[in-house]
Amino acid sequence: MTQRLKAARFNMTQRHKAAHIKHYRRFHGYDYSRGASIFVTFALKGRLSLFGRVEGDKVVLSPAGRAALESILFENRRPGRRVWAASFVVMPDHIHIRLVLEPDSGEEPLRHVGQFVNNVKRWSRKHAAEIGVEVEWEPNYHDHICVSRFINEKVDAYIGYNPLKWSLMHGPDAPLKVVEPLVSPRFPDDEWWSAAGNVNLLAQERRIAAVSVSRTVRASDYPAIVARLVKAAKDGWVVASTFISPGEIALFNALQAEGLPCIKASPDPLKMVYRPHVEDTLAFAEGRLAVVSRECSPEMSRYDAWHGMNDAMAAMAAACGDGLGVYIHRKGARGAAAPVWERR
Repeated sequence: MTQRLKAARFNMTQRHKAAHIKHYRRFHGYDYSRGASIFVTFALKGRLSLFGRVEGDKVVLSPAGRAALESILFENRRPGRRVWAASFVVMPDHIHIRLVLEPDSGEEPLRHVGQFVNNVKRWSRKHAAEIGVEVEWEPNYHDHICVSRFINEKVDAYIGYNPLKWSLMHGPDAPLKVVEPLVSPRFPDDEWWSAAGNVNLLAQERRIAAVSVSRTVRASDYPAIVARLVKAAKDGWVVASTFISPGEIALFNALQAEGLPCIKASPDPLKMVYRPHVEDTLAFAEGRLAVVSRECSPEMSRYDAWHGMNDAMAAMAAACGDGLGVYIHRKGARGAAAPVWERR
């Protein structure tokens, strides 16, 4: 049998199998009849802040916002429902919900998700109209399927931190608004830098340790490296790094767990408002984190861009006071007893 004939027969078999699995409009290839956890977002038309305001990490709902909240709670209590909200938040101009769809929800399981969203929109519009507020929604909704417990936990954390992130992006201080260009004696005048977060971590009087941990370092060495640098951070040093190699990621996680300040460097340009990872939100709120970025040449490779940031962080640290750059790697034979710390 020729290779082409084998391939044709394989494709026919796959199409035959696919005919027995329901493929729906949202995520082709996923069988929604087995149930699903779906992260759904829908927004007010024109992104008008009709549902209230954010104070700190809480949303103070307006009457229209309370109507939207009651609509979600009502849908959760509806008899015979096949989908419910596991977690949600009503924001000033949009709603985030993680919906759980029951298995074996009929011929068109996604219809229950659409009905849930449409009912929330309809009831919130009706109740808001009763108090004299006109609510208009953007058509449809945005959704993302959650295929593991890890993603479910991430989504729930994102929903929980959303009011705090809103404050950081839109509040009076708004530390997530990008400072551009960043004017600092730590950076050359002919380079374009931008930053978000607590830029005071770059102040001249700060002692900054720019750290890069090579991928040649073994995982068994991480605890000793992390312990030494965490001790330095507790003694007043601010650790700066790209935090991209496994050793640097272990260091970053340890600094965050101890509530210690650090500076994260990236060659990617920062937009007008920085959107942090969920786990970094609290660090920005407490002023423990700054992100800095340098505009790189589009011809520069990603490898050169990231390694160039390590060199730039070392120069930045040494530009003021007694800062230093530290490169941690393994030298010589594979069985070297300990990693090598080199200043640069």
